[in-house]
Amino acid sequence: MRELLYNAAKHFKRGKALSERGDARGAMVAFEEALKDLHAVKPQRMRDVLLAQVYLSRYVLGQDSDPLQADSDLRLGYSYARTTAEPTVRHLAETLWEERRRRPPLPLPRGWRPARTPPAAGAERRDQQGGARQERGGQGGTRQAGDKQAGDRQGGDRQGGRGRGGRRGGRTQGERRGGQ
Repeated sequence: MRELLYNAAKHFKRGKALSERGDARGAMVAFEEALKDLHAVKPQRMRDVLLAQVYLSRYVLGQDSDPLQADSDLRLGYSYARTTAEPTVRHLAETLWEERRRRPPLPLPRGWRPARTPPAAGAERRDQQGGARQERGGQGGTRQAGDKQAGDRQGGDRQGGRGRGGRRGGRTQGERRGGQ
């Protein structure tokens, strides 16, 4: 695990160096390799700091070439930065976030449509049958105050379960203390 963090840090440093030299494509590849390593590590402070730095660097680098992906990287970097206690990363994230908020929103790409969610299972059937359960014959809506059905209990009829005062397969508190 530590090795993955060290590799991710190396990829991040390489990406920063490539970015400074003007090799945006190489930097993005290095950042992507860093992300692969970081997402393979269980959550911890150093991982979150590096994830925030990588995503924020990708945002800065990709603002002109792919603004939609850059905005996504900003959201992720900002989120990871907020989970860390690292003040420099949090400050960078806050600065970038406020700077982005001051700019107008991006126009959606031509032909973009929101993803459709599939209807819930049985939704068509419910519509065909009138929708409500009370409208089905014999089920619901006709019960009176004094009627009893299976499963109805009165005050002292507790059966099974793990509610207050119920037994969980052992002795009661009184029996454990030497009582009854």
